[in-house]
Amino acid sequence: MSLTVDEFSEWNQKLLARQPVTRRSLLLVAMAAGLGGCADQQHRLAERAFTAGGGTPGKTGVVISGRHLSFVPGARDVPRHAMAVTAQLASKTGSLPAKLRAFVDVGDAPGTYGTQVEAGIKHLVGLYAIPGGPAGSQFYAKAKLTGLKPDTVYHYRVRLSDGTVSGDAHFTTAPETAKAFTFTAFADVGTHTAPTDPKAAWHADPATVTKAGGKWPKGIFDNNEYSASDPIGGKGGTDRKPAASMTKLMSTQRPAFTLLAGDICYANPSGTGLPADDTTALTTGRAPAGKNLYNPYVWDVFLNQIEPQAAYTPWMFATGNHDMEPIYGDTEYLGGSPAHGYGGHVQRLDMPGNGPKGCPSVYKFAYGNVGVISLDANELSWELQSNTGYSGGAQLTWLTDTLRDWRAGGSGVDFIVAFFHHCAFSTAHNHASDGGVRAAVEPLFTKYQVDLAVQGHNHLFERTDPIRHGKRTKAAPDGATVHPAEDGVTYICVGSGGRPRYPFRPAPGAEAPAPAGVVPKGEQKLREGQRYRGYQPDGKENTGSTVVNSYFWEKEKDKPKKGKGAPTGQRVAEAVEWSQVRYDGYAFIAVDVAPALAAGGNTTMTIRTLADALPGSTEPYTEIDRITLKRQAGLVVAR
Repeated sequence: MSLTVDEFSEWNQKLLARQPVTRRSLLLVAMAAGLGGCADQQHRLAERAFTAGGGTPGKTGVVISGRHLSFVPGARDVPRHAMAVTAQLASKTGSLPAKLRAFVDVGDAPGTYGTQVEAGIKHLVGLYAIPGGPAGSQFYAKAKLTGLKPDTVYHYRVRLSDGTVSGDAHFTTAPETAKAFTFTAFADVGTHTAPTDPKAAWHADPATVTKAGGKWPKGIFDNNEYSASDPIGGKGGTDRKPAASMTKLMSTQRPAFTLLAGDICYANPSGTGLPADDTTALTTGRAPAGKNLYNPYVWDVFLNQIEPQAAYTPWMFATGNHDMEPIYGDTEYLGGSPAHGYGGHVQRLDMPGNGPKGCPSVYKFAYGNVGVISLDANELSWELQSNTGYSGGAQLTWLTDTLRDWRAGGSGVDFIVAFFHHCAFSTAHNHASDGGVRAAVEPLFTKYQVDLAVQGHNHLFERTDPIRHGKRTKAAPDGATVHPAEDGVTYICVGSGGRPRYPFRPAPGAEAPAPAGVVPKGEQKLREGQRYRGYQPDGKENTGSTVVNSYFWEKEKDKPKKGKGAPTGQRVAEAVEWSQVRYDGYAFIAVDVAPALAAGGNTTMTIRTLADALPGSTEPYTEIDRITLKRQAGLVVAR
């Protein structure tokens, strides 16, 4: 069932007619009345992006914005013959003209489009009213461009039947044979602009709904929670909009694709996957007990924010805890899949869909000699258990089969990169390591020699030494070369994509107790500090590689009562020695892949960490860490 805005409003009125008139019902009426204002503001935002991207308006006032590309894997998981294109369609009324059609024109050069592909128009609607919040109604044009040639540049534009035309953009298909390339990765991005509250329709007091609108307070539906003293994102900081900066800086690396390891835009800033309720957002900044804040129009802001890169470079997404959005009925958008809150992603994004049934954010693709796997860490998490176990083991079965096939020989895959949200290995203060994720993936990663695991969730950067069977095999400082076949997996947390920063653990004490039986001595009594190229410690922190006061999340037996909150695990202290590089600012990784010159030769993957706006730096970014992963091309791993 897809509803127009008018149909949704009518549905809302019928719902209210069956209920007594209460303060809550008045809020629902106010919400419905505010839809027109939401659409107008949504249109203004899209129109600015449309104009900046070189678009030409048509007769009806509908504009095209938020274009983004995604891979469509084909034979042997390689996306060399197809590409997915998605764009948002926005109007002032919140609905589209009758019989409006959308097309993607494809050709060899700007203005030379020899192929026309009709795009389907998807209407994404929240299927129930959010008390005190917006009823989502958004339109997306989606097309798959097929029959493409490998390693070829294609230009495209999105065109509507009313004469609306987007600006030109282009992309390059994957090569036929492996050659050198670069990809980028980060996580926990968000936006720096909140959707406008045009009619103040979602205030807790119904009497305020007719007042002039304004904006949501900072830090609810945007990234602007920075401390005033923050040297990067705070007042007078070196970069007030690091999420936008990260995206812009990644373009300088000319990546073949970008990975985003979950927590995409923070339309759900609460992040526990519970039903949505914004009634107290403006008064407390939080959702009522047992509910989450949610605003679907944050997606509009985000897609326009990334369009300057994502319209030219495929973006591949994993899901994080802030990406569980139960406003959308999974049964409708996912054909009866488990209620995990990913129905909206299927409409807004283009995930390959070649993973296990019912797990839309679990998939794989191969580019050159690199195999990439997206996992859903929400399904494996012991920290936040809203979605834990929903696949019934299907995700891990699929992962095992994929790793076995890629390591059996003949696949063309030398390096395997997995990206997911919750960290299997991290020492950050807020979330540290998730024991459920670690228990699920680490044995498989060790057995099948996964080379690199890209993680998010903790809003900072951290790189481990290589790990096998849960333990460090050797030190790998800045500039080191790691041989994954012998040394193990390198885990990188790159949740440094734009959200307000997290600290590393404080000194052992009441708030951060050391593991049982461990008595901190000497420098270990100091707070756990940063370690990266060029960092000068202040003498008040531990800069050694051993961290005695980290922890991991364990699945506990007693869960919170239904309606009181999301089920969570419990923290278990642990001492670790695998934490090698740590930076609590904003950064992304650029990974340079160099295939072997001949069968059996050496192939390398060099991981560069690029930090944005280091205090005192005059450069747009600074390299703060680099390691090289090296292995023999075509190596077969025993089953």
